[in-house]
Amino acid sequence: MKNDDNKIKDVKSTVNLISGAYTLPLIDKLFSNSQRIEDIEDIYFSITALVDTSRISEAFHMIRGLFGIAGMEYPQEIAQLEKSEELQESFMSEFIFDFYDVIEDRRLETEEEEIPV
Repeated sequence: MKNDDNKIKDVKSTVNLISGAYTLPLIDKLFSNSQRIEDIEDIYFSITALVDTSRISEAFHMIRGLFGIAGMEYPQEIAQLEKSEELQESFMSEFIFDFYDVIEDRRLETEEEEIPV
């Protein structure tokens, strides 16, 4: 049983690394095309709504589309996760978490720029 727990931790750690490696560059590229945080938030809320209603496959399709819109190749590492429902769910949780962090960082940067010195 202990060995299975370690394998699960390893898999979740790997999924976390994959999300971290690709989420920030994707959002940066999308954000460079639209300077409005609201546009990025709309994408975030749409993906979150799909995940919250257990429409994981549609969320993956949306992410694949975002890579296309950004002019980036869809990462093979993410495509591999599509073979397992459990890995898909784990990835989407990490992706949403990372996505939210990026939005919050952008919001803080924008607020700092607006503060008169």
